[in-house]
Amino acid sequence: MTEPNAPVAPVADVKDWTWVTTRACPECGFDPATVSPEDLPTLILGAAERFEVAVERRGAEERPWPETWSPIEYGQHVADVMAVMTERLGLILDSDGAGTEFEDWDQDAAAVEKEYWKANGHATAVLIKERAEAAAKAWAEPVGEQWSWAGLRGNGSEFTAQSLGLYFAHDLIHHLHDVAG
Repeated sequence: MTEPNAPVAPVADVKDWTWVTTRACPECGFDPATVSPEDLPTLILGAAERFEVAVERRGAEERPWPETWSPIEYGQHVADVMAVMTERLGLILDSDGAGTEFEDWDQDAAAVEKEYWKANGHATAVLIKERAEAAAKAWAEPVGEQWSWAGLRGNGSEFTAQSLGLYFAHDLIHHLHDVAG
């Protein structure tokens, strides 16, 4: 069996998605007004279960179009998103309310560096499950005013723990929509 070659890189998504923390997404149906901070752990675990199924479906390694990730590639991305967002929440909480900054994350560079296209469905499902469990545990920790503590992304986007949670939740739901999960 031959190693898969690096596929065509998807078109970079340069859209500013921060608006999804205050308005419903017409593409995937995510509505931040319906998600409370206490919902996040359950939402994370539920989305992960659906992704685990999607990445193990027959044909999940196939791209629907050359420049669109396969369900497995999306699964790898989602697993990384879980780690990145959980790390950012940790930085916010560790700041003890003083505010913090976090680096931008280049999702396209991560996909190339980690060779998402070489992953298999089962390994991806296991990774998603592990990262979702860690994320759900972390997102269950903030209480009271901690949800209003701030973080600043490298590009200047401001988040609170709560708005970062909504941004994260949208990413999960939107990518489930992307893979028909």
